[in-house]
Amino acid sequence: MSLSFRRYVPASIIASVVSLIPVVAHANAELTQADAVPQLRAVRIPDAGTPPTLDGRVTEEIWSTVAPHSTFTQTDPIEGAPASERTEVRVLFDKTTLYIGVICFDSEPSKIVVSQNRRDADLSETDAIILVLDTFNDHQNAFVFGTNAIGILYDGQVAAEGLTSGISSNVSGGGGSQRGTISSFNPNWDGDWRVKASITERGWEAELAIPFKTLRYATGSDKVWGFNVKRNIRRKNEQVYLAPVQRGFDIYRISSAAKLTGLDLQPRHDLKVTPYVLGSVNKDYTVATNQVASRWNPFGGDRNVGLDVKWGVRPNLTADFTVNTDFAQVEADEEQVNLTRFDLFFPEKRPFFLENASVFQFGAPQQVDLFFSRRIGLSATGSSGLPIDIDGGGRLSGKIGSYNVGLLTMQTESATDATTGKLITEANNFGVVRVQREVGRSNFGVIFVNRQGTGAYAGANDYNRAYGVDANLQVSRNAKLFLYAAGTTSPTEKGGSDHSERVFYNFANNVWQVTGGYSRVGDNFNPEVGYLPRRGYWRPEWRVFFQPQPKRWPWIRRISPHTSYNAYVGLDDNQVQSSMAHFHFFEIDPAQGGRFGTFVDRNSDRPVAPFTVFNAGGQKVVIPPGDYTWYQISNEYLSDPSAVISTTLRWRHGGFYDGDFDAYETQLNWRAGQRFLGSAGWTRQNIDLRYGAFHTDLVPMKVSYAFTTLANLQALVQYNNQSSLLTTNIRLALLNRSGTGVFVVYNDRRDTYDRDPYTTLGRSFIVKYTRLVDF
Repeated sequence: MSLSFRRYVPASIIASVVSLIPVVAHANAELTQADAVPQLRAVRIPDAGTPPTLDGRVTEEIWSTVAPHSTFTQTDPIEGAPASERTEVRVLFDKTTLYIGVICFDSEPSKIVVSQNRRDADLSETDAIILVLDTFNDHQNAFVFGTNAIGILYDGQVAAEGLTSGISSNVSGGGGSQRGTISSFNPNWDGDWRVKASITERGWEAELAIPFKTLRYATGSDKVWGFNVKRNIRRKNEQVYLAPVQRGFDIYRISSAAKLTGLDLQPRHDLKVTPYVLGSVNKDYTVATNQVASRWNPFGGDRNVGLDVKWGVRPNLTADFTVNTDFAQVEADEEQVNLTRFDLFFPEKRPFFLENASVFQFGAPQQVDLFFSRRIGLSATGSSGLPIDIDGGGRLSGKIGSYNVGLLTMQTESATDATTGKLITEANNFGVVRVQREVGRSNFGVIFVNRQGTGAYAGANDYNRAYGVDANLQVSRNAKLFLYAAGTTSPTEKGGSDHSERVFYNFANNVWQVTGGYSRVGDNFNPEVGYLPRRGYWRPEWRVFFQPQPKRWPWIRRISPHTSYNAYVGLDDNQVQSSMAHFHFFEIDPAQGGRFGTFVDRNSDRPVAPFTVFNAGGQKVVIPPGDYTWYQISNEYLSDPSAVISTTLRWRHGGFYDGDFDAYETQLNWRAGQRFLGSAGWTRQNIDLRYGAFHTDLVPMKVSYAFTTLANLQALVQYNNQSSLLTTNIRLALLNRSGTGVFVVYNDRRDTYDRDPYTTLGRSFIVKYTRLVDF
C-alpha cells in the first residue's frame, strides 16, 4: 500500500499538509479565543437527593435550585434582536444522568403549532427546541437532542460543525439540486434517552433525561462542554438561540455554543445488547418454482435470529458488534427518474452504518466518496440494490485525545440469482480505517478502505483498495478550505492504479455564501467500496448565493438570487464532457415560510457512445453520440409548510438534447391534528426527441399515523413508469428504547407493463422484535 500511495500522492503534498498543522493550530486558537460566549453551570443533585420526575412540567422543587438561563437572541427574523417570547433553561445531573428542563413561555399558548408526533420527525415546521452537547469541547462535534410541545424524540450527531466538502440538498425546507448548504449532520443516530413535554398555561415545557452512557466524553472533575439551545416559535417563524448564531448558520455551528460547566464525570461500565428475532413469509413470482420461503423458525439458523452489541470501551470510545445482521425494518428507498447516462445516488438508511457515519466520510459527497456503506450488503443489481446477507462485523469509533478514530470490518455472503442460479457477487470482507487529527476548528486525516473477495468463488486477485489524505482548514471565521488526495489499487485486469484530488473553498456569512473548487479523477480511479458515478475528468465548480433581508417589505423574509456552474472536462482531449449553469434570477422567502421563484438552467452533454434514456412499456429511446446544448426555464411555488394544507408546484419548459422538454410537478401535503400526516405527488416529464417521444410519470403517496410518540404506522406507495413498477411499503413500529421494539412490515412489487391486471412480482410480510438490554 505504501508504495502505491507514495507514487500517486506525491510526498510534497503530504509534507505541505503536515507543515500546515502548526500554522492552522495558531490561527484556530486565535479564532476560538476571540469568542465571548454565555456560561451556564450544571448543578449536581446530592447523593441523598431525588432527581426530577419526568412529567413535562418544570415545577419540582429540585429545579428551583438551579438559576435559569433566559437570555435568548434572534437569528430570524431580526438578527441580534431579543427573543419575542421568554425561554428558561436549567441543567441538573447525578452520577448516571444529565437532566435538562426548558420552559418555553408563550403569550398565546393556544396558538402553539404541533405538526409532528413521530420520532425523528422534522422539527422545522413546529414549535420545538433543539440542543447540542459538545461533550469534548472541541468546537466541531456534538450530540443533538430535540423535542416539540408533545414530547417527540429527535436526536442525531453533527461533525465538523455540519460542514463537508460538498453541497447537500437535504436541508429543512430545501428542494431541488440547487438548494441546500454544506452539511455533515446525521439525524439517523438513535440514542437511549427520555423526554416528556406538555402545553401548559404559561406556554409549553419539556424535561429531558440523557444517560451519560448514551454520550461519549472525557472523564474528570469540573469538565466543560459546549452547549446551545435553539427554539423555534413557528407561528412567528422565529428562531432564537441561547448563544447567538450568525444568520446563514444553524445550531450545528458548534464554535458559537455556550459553555456548560461544573460537570463531574466518572468512569462508567457500559454494555448494551440488542438481540432480535424475525419471522417472514416471502414470495417471488419471478422464480420458476413459485415456492414460498418461510423463515419463521427461531432456531433454524435461517437468518431469523441475530444480535447487536455495543460496548463502551471507554467513555470516549465505543465498540459495536453485529451477528446475522438484518435491516428488515428499514424504510424503503424513494423512487427516482433517471434521464442521464450515470447511476443515481440512493442514501444509506440502515442504522448500523448510519451511527457515527461522519467518522468515515472522505471525498466529495455524491461525487467522489471513497467509502459508501451501501456497497456492503447490497448488490449493484437494479436501481437501488438487492439485499445480500451479512454474516456479521464490528466497528470501533470514538475519540482518543485530539484524534477521531474509526475502524470497521464486515463479512458478507455470496449471492446468486434466484431464477438463473448465476452468481451475483462472491463473499467479501470489507475493512475501513479512518483517523483524523483535530486542530482547533480544522482537522487532518487519513483513510484506508479494503475489499477482499473470500470463499469458494473468490479469485486470487479479487481485491480493491483505496487510500487517501485530507485536510479541512478553517482559514477564517467564516471560511473553510477542503483538500484531499486519494489513490486506488486493483488487479491489472481491473485497471490497476490511479488517483484523484480536490480543492474546495467555502465562505458563508449572514448575506453571502460563496463556494468554488477544482477536482480531478483519473481514468482508472476505482473505489469499489465508494460511490463514483463517472471517472476520467477534471471538474471546475463555483456557486454564489446572495440572501439579503429587505426591511422595506415586511411580508418578505429573504430574497435569495443565486447562480452556480460546474463542468466535467475530459483528461485526454480537454473537451467539456458535460456542464450545467444555473441562474436563479429571483427567489423570495415569505415571512411565514415557503418560497417562490424563477430560474434558468443551461445544460450541455457530449456522449461518445449511444445510451438508452428510456426503456419501458415496449418503447426504447436511444440518444446517439453528439455535442448537445439546451436551455430550460422553471417556475416554482412552495406554500407555508407549517400550514394544515401545503403544496408544491413546479413547471419546467425548454429543450432536452436535440428535442423539447416539458415537466410538471405537484405535491399536496396535509395533516389532521397531531397524529395524521399525508402527502401525494405527481411529476410528469414530456420529452419529444428526433428519435422518439416519451413521457415519465413518478407518483409517490405517503401516509403516517402516530398512535403515540413511539408508535406509528407508515405507508409509502410509489408508481414509476420508467421502471414499470408499482411498489408498496407498509411499516408498523411499536418502539420502546433507542429505536428498538416491534416492527411489522409488508412489501409488494407489481409490474405495470401489462396494466390490466398488474402483474405481481413479489410480496413479503415480516415481523421483527428487538429489545435493548442494558448491563
